[in-house]
Amino acid sequence: MAKILIVEDSADMRQLMHDLLDALGHDVIEAEDGLEGVKNALSNLPDLIIMDLMMPNAAGDTTLRFMRGTPELKSIPVLVVSAHADVAHIAKSMGADSWMAKPISIDELSKRISEILSGQSSSPVH
Repeated sequence: MAKILIVEDSADMRQLMHDLLDALGHDVIEAEDGLEGVKNALSNLPDLIIMDLMMPNAAGDTTLRFMRGTPELKSIPVLVVSAHADVAHIAKSMGADSWMAKPISIDELSKRISEILSGQSSSPVH
């Protein structure tokens, strides 16, 4: 299956997503913040990046902006999953492929990941 990088500062949320992705057969890479996310993305070149916006050591918007400006990373799909009140606006303006507002539905997250990986992503989830 796919190699997916989770960039999320909440250990509980990272574990929840890791368990879901692992159960779906994906290879999961984790990062606790944006800086670690960039390092892991560059060294692993994942098929998909799932990223929070509100994190220490480089927030998600800064991290996403950097990734979109980095030739090795700019074409990797990014799904923003955040409780930020302006998640849709930030995700769109920073070049995310899709977004979901927290709290998330595991079924909807699974569906969104499948759509993105198959190239059939419909309109983003608000």
